[in-house]
Parts: sequence; structure tokens; C-alpha cells
Amino acid sequence: MSNSVNTNIGALLGQKYLRSNSAEMVVVQNRVSSGLRVATVMDDASTFAVAAGMRGDIKGYTAIAAALQGAKVGAAVAVSAGETISKRLEDIKAKIIQLADESISTASRTTYQNDLDSMVGEVNSYLQQASYNNINLLGSGGSDVLIVANIDASSITIRNQDVSDLSGGTLAAITNSADASDALSVIAGFKSNLDTALANLGADLKRVEAQAEFIKQTEETVRIGLGALVDADLAKESAALQSLQVRQQLGVQSMGIANQAPQTLLGLFQ
Repeated sequence: MSNSVNTNIGALLGQKYLRSNSAEMVVVQNRVSSGLRVATVMDDASTFAVAAGMRGDIKGYTAIAAALQGAKVGAAVAVSAGETISKRLEDIKAKIIQLADESISTASRTTYQNDLDSMVGEVNSYLQQASYNNINLLGSGGSDVLIVANIDASSITIRNQDVSDLSGGTLAAITNSADASDALSVIAGFKSNLDTALANLGADLKRVEAQAEFIKQTEETVRIGLGALVDADLAKESAALQSLQVRQQLGVQSMGIANQAPQTLLGLFQ
């Protein structure tokens, strides 16, 4: 083997391997510190582009989940108000039956009628107050609500039920059984409309809840897919880093040995 003081082949090879080892260490250290196998476009351009799109979808799903949650609350408020009204109607019916008794005194009739008027006012108040974020899905005067349901901008509709106030005309002056019968008919019609409204709201609310769960599961699936694309295997990277550190130490030692090689040529001149 030829030896030269001008060209140290061993040292040159040692430098080459040290540079290569150092470059690999930078890559592995970045993966360990960031937790990502693909953190920049320089790591893997195509995978980075796909991951960017998936991150955008995840943000979209998060926004949709918030919109659906708000819609769920609005529908739940309307359902709660409807259920409260339904229970109050039972008290109203009982009061009408009391007023149907023609034998009660004028003072008692006045008291019962005042109670009835108060309960009718409560029912109408519940209808007007069944709103969330200035949207009333139960009472009259509202409109259907469209909620974005997916990242393709598709939507679902929560129907406004437009339940009219309980009319006080027939209920305002019950003096005999005939008046009571007419009042009970009014209550029955109102109750039928209310039951239909609650059924519709319940169906719409169930649909919104199902869509919200679907969006949640889809977002979780996309997150798992994103992780599979860009996340680093930290156990693997840790082992690789330790291996590279050992190789770096050996490379430094080999450089020292290579740099000592020309000194052996001095022995030839003694």
C-alpha cells in the first residue's frame, strides 16, 4: 500500500463518513425534537402536501362540530320548552274542568278563571322564550335553520314548528259546561300541534346528534391517518440516534488513527 504525506486517503474517507453521519444525526434529532417524520416540505414534498390538506380538513371538521353543537343546543331548548308546556296543559285542563261546574260561587269562578288566565299566559311565554342565540324553533314567526354538516358545505335543516300562541278568547270566560267543552277542544287542538312539533324537533335533533357523532368519528380517523403519514416512531428514532452517536465517536477515533499514519513515514528516514 502506498503512503503519502500530501494525500491522506484514510483521513479523507473518515471525513466523508463523518459528514454523512452528521447529516443523518441532524435528521434524526429533528424527528426526535419535533415528533414528526415529515415536518417540512424538505423532508418529503408529496407527503407534506397531502398532510397539509388533511390538516385543513381537520380544522374544517372542528368548525362543523362547533356549529352542530350550537344547533343541538337550540333544538334542545325548544324541546325542553315544549315538554314544559305539555305538562302545563294538564293543569289547564284540570282548571277548565273545575270551571265547568256551574254550582261554584262567583268568587270561586273568578279565582279559577284568574288561575287559568295566568297559566295560559305562562304557556305563551314559554313559546316566546324557547329561543337560543335569537333563534326560536318552537314559537310562531321563526324560520327553518340550515346548519353546515360536512366539509363539502352540505347542510341539514332543523325545521321551525311555528306553534301559535294559545288563544285566550275561548278560554277567557268559561261560565258553564258548554264553554268548558269549547275550551277543551281548543286545548286538544293546541296539544295536537304541540305534539307534532315535539315529534319533528325530536327527529331533527336526533339527526343533528347523529351527524355530530359522525363528524367526530371522521375527524378522529383523519387524525389517525395524518399521524400515520407524518408522525415519527420515537422508539425507532431514539435507537437510531444512539447508533449514530456511537458511529460518530468511532469516526472521530478513526480520524485520529488516519492522521497518525503519515507519522510512520518518518521512521523510514531514521
